[in-house]
Amino acid sequence: MSTLIPVVETFVSLQGEGPSAGEPALFLRLANCNLSCEWCDTRHSWDWDTFAKTEEVESVTSPELVERLLRELPPHVNLLVLTGGEPLLHQRAVVSVLAELRVQRPDLRIEVETNGTVPPTPPMRDLVHLFVVSPKLANSGIAEKRRVRISVLTEFATLPSVLKFVVEAPLEVVEAAAVAEAGGFDRKRVWLMPQTTSAAELGSLVAILAPAAINAGFKVSSRLHILAWGETRGT
Repeated sequence: MSTLIPVVETFVSLQGEGPSAGEPALFLRLANCNLSCEWCDTRHSWDWDTFAKTEEVESVTSPELVERLLRELPPHVNLLVLTGGEPLLHQRAVVSVLAELRVQRPDLRIEVETNGTVPPTPPMRDLVHLFVVSPKLANSGIAEKRRVRISVLTEFATLPSVLKFVVEAPLEVVEAAAVAEAGGFDRKRVWLMPQTTSAAELGSLVAILAPAAINAGFKVSSRLHILAWGETRGT
C-alpha cells in the first residue's frame, strides 16, 4: 500500500527567495512542521489550532502526486520547490515521487526548503539539486536546542546547499554568522532575508540589513512574491 502524502497546495509561481529568485517554479507544499515560529507566514500548513487540517490538507498517494505534478508542470518550467511546513518529515514517502519526476522530466531541478533540523536520507541526497536550509534564530521564539542542530547542519554543509536566515535587525547577523560557522558553511553560501510579509516594509528592511550583510560577506535575498502579490497563498 502506498504511503499517503499530506499535500497542502501545489502552484506555479516565481521563486521569490534565495539563489533561484526570479525563476519560474512549481511549488509543492507539504503539511506539518516540527517547529512553530512566531512569524511563520505558512501557518496553514501546520497550525491545527488555528486552521482546520481537514480543509487544508489533501492526503494523496505517490502515483497520484506524480500525475498531478506532471500535469501542472509547464513544459518551459524546470524547477520544483519542495517546501512546507517541514518537508523532510515526509522524505521517505516523497522520495519515490521525486525519483519518478526525474525520470519523466530529466531536465527537472529539485530544491528543498528545510529548517535544517531533519537530516536528509541518502536517497533524498541523491535526488535533490539544492537544499535551501533555513536555521531559525532567536527571533523565532523557539528554544535554541530545538531550532539549531549543528550535527544536522554539518551534514547539509557537505551537500549542495545554502543557508537562508530570516532576520529582523542588523544585530541578528552576528547570531546568523555564529550558526553558519558552527555548521561549517562558508560565508559565500549564506543568505539573509528580511522578516516581513509587507511589500511596503521590504525595501526599507533590505536597506537596513544591507550594511551588516556587506560587512559579514553575506548575500541578501528579497521576497519577490511579496513585491508582486503581497501576502497571498499560491504565490
